[in-house]
Amino acid sequence: MDAMEDYYRKFNANVHRGSYQLANEATAILEGARDNVRNFINENSTKEVVFTKNATEAMNLISNTWGRENLASGDAIVLTELEHHAKLCHGKCSRREGL
Repeated sequence: MDAMEDYYRKFNANVHRGSYQLANEATAILEGARDNVRNFINENSTKEVVFTKNATEAMNLISNTWGRENLASGDAIVLTELEHHAKLCHGKCSRREGL
C-alpha cells in the first residue's frame, strides 16, 4: 500500500507515452515492477508479463488470444461456481463457439 500511495503522489503519469521526466520515471517504475514479477514467477522474459486493469480484462485477453489458438472442439474447460464471474462468461462463450 505504501508503494502504491508513493507512486500516486509522486509519479502519477502515463507510462511509455511521454518524453518528460515524470513519464520516464513512471515508466521505469512500471518496468521495474514487471521485472520483479518476472523474477518471482521464474520467467525468462518480461515480454511474458502482462498487466491488466482487472480480472475481467485479463480473462478477455487470455480467452481471445491463447484460448482461440490453443483450444479445440472436445477440449474440456473445468470451472467451478467459485470462479470469478469473468471466467464463467468465457466458459459459456467458448461452449457456444464449439470449444
